[in-house]
Amino acid sequence: MLKMFNLAKMLIIFMYLTSICCFFISSQNVSSPQDILYTYEEPIDGLKLHDTHTLSKGTLMIWMTFDDDKDPSCMLPYFYLRLIERTGRITYINLNYTFPPEAVCPISMDFIPLNYNYIMVIYVKSNNGVKGKYGLIINYESEIINEIYLGNVNDYIIDSGRLEKGFIRIEEHDKKGATLHWLSIPDITTGKVVEHGSSEFIVPNQLSYTFVNSFNFNLIDGGIGYAYILKYDEMGSLATNDPNIQYWKIYVSFLREGTYLPTTPSLVYQTTTKLNSVVFNSCTYNNGVGYICIVSLNNTITNRNESRTEVNYYRLDFLTTGAFIQFDMIPKEISMDVFDFSSLIYGGFLVRKYYTNTTAMDFSILDNNGNYKSGGSFGPEFVHTNMFSRNGTLLGIKKQIGNKLEILLKPLLRLNNQGAEYDNPVIESTKPAIHEFIDSSINEITIKYAIPVRLSTANISIFQLNGDPYKPNLLRQTISGNSKLCTVGSDNHTVHIPIFRSSFNQPNASYHVIIDNNFVISQERNEPLLGINEETWMFSTSNIYIFF
Repeated sequence: MLKMFNLAKMLIIFMYLTSICCFFISSQNVSSPQDILYTYEEPIDGLKLHDTHTLSKGTLMIWMTFDDDKDPSCMLPYFYLRLIERTGRITYINLNYTFPPEAVCPISMDFIPLNYNYIMVIYVKSNNGVKGKYGLIINYESEIINEIYLGNVNDYIIDSGRLEKGFIRIEEHDKKGATLHWLSIPDITTGKVVEHGSSEFIVPNQLSYTFVNSFNFNLIDGGIGYAYILKYDEMGSLATNDPNIQYWKIYVSFLREGTYLPTTPSLVYQTTTKLNSVVFNSCTYNNGVGYICIVSLNNTITNRNESRTEVNYYRLDFLTTGAFIQFDMIPKEISMDVFDFSSLIYGGFLVRKYYTNTTAMDFSILDNNGNYKSGGSFGPEFVHTNMFSRNGTLLGIKKQIGNKLEILLKPLLRLNNQGAEYDNPVIESTKPAIHEFIDSSINEITIKYAIPVRLSTANISIFQLNGDPYKPNLLRQTISGNSKLCTVGSDNHTVHIPIFRSSFNQPNASYHVIIDNNFVISQERNEPLLGINEETWMFSTSNIYIFF
């Protein structure tokens, strides 16, 4: 018994040190971050970097392809994917499948990660002369599970923002709006996908207004937001000299997973200026305080019979209730070049500037008031950039030399270091703590938040680790926030979750808790809060039994 205990204790200590190491690699020196250089060597000669995808748990997906020497817009009809985890472990996916010509010339392929170590390769294929969009569902062991028909060739497929929520097919929008289809994650054995439901985003019926364009964006709880841009129809109206006419309007609507009924569109912006155009550039989640969208306004200014056209960028903030927060112009010193503006999980904003005729990129960290705090750059030798949004790390990949890719990681300055170990700044602490040994008879776990919270509709789940990275961990219990089993303490900050008697009945076992986004919402704004990713909040049961 003593030897088993010592062995288990040594194993837990090793896992603890490994997790510290991995966390150090992904977010070291929070107050003064340092760059990390990693070299990946591709074992198959001739494969070239095509694209990357980042996962919230810290995994980097590298899509490798064989170039078509005859046509640079094409590639050879094969699929290769490399998954580099935070621990350094690499999974190689070499798919034994030949894709149809219409999928690879020109390149009409993409992929999205799904839950349970599944990936869906999305591609165009002809069937009886009619092109359609198809999905090939594969697993991390390079096995083909299923092929499914997704829809019209002009439809597009997006993940729902939460891997466990499946994915969404959006039909090509028309003047009335767009139709969305909510599809499940694949069945773990058959790969079968079913449609949970469909819904329509319908353009607001505004007399004398024409629907110009739309923009959709993921919600952190697995839903989708939809923005409508409407323009006043001067040709069809007699009141064009009315100074109070709102020439442009922006409405937003939201669709939550499981409801399949969008909210009534809410007006979040209107203007009496006769703009040339209004364009949405991006929308990102602002932790606990809604969404931030970057909107560009194109305007022609006439002065003394001289006209000039200028484009200004604005920050539009709103809640998922449809409530407007603010509409502020972004300073020209930021928006003078091609740029991207997004909020950061730990506070403040990231501004990325791009330039013509070069792949170089500069970036700046601004605080919540727009003041410069930090910055950096990727030089022209970097041909590809991406970001781990959850832990705030930029990555750049240098031009490939032979089979080697040099990957530079740049952890961004965190303006708020609270909850760093949970990758969540609104969490102060948990019981048990990360890597704690627990008594298997405990009857509750708790989470203390930094702000007052209310319980919501998403789940908190406990899994037992099974030691096989290619198979799902064992689910021991799951509870919805609105099940009435969970409670919020009198301090309005601490959430209590009851533990079933069987949940921790395995001695010397390791567990982790997953908290879905929208398990709780902020009391102040009723906005969903971030949860905790898999294998972050980990702890273990001991094999010490106390007899009375």
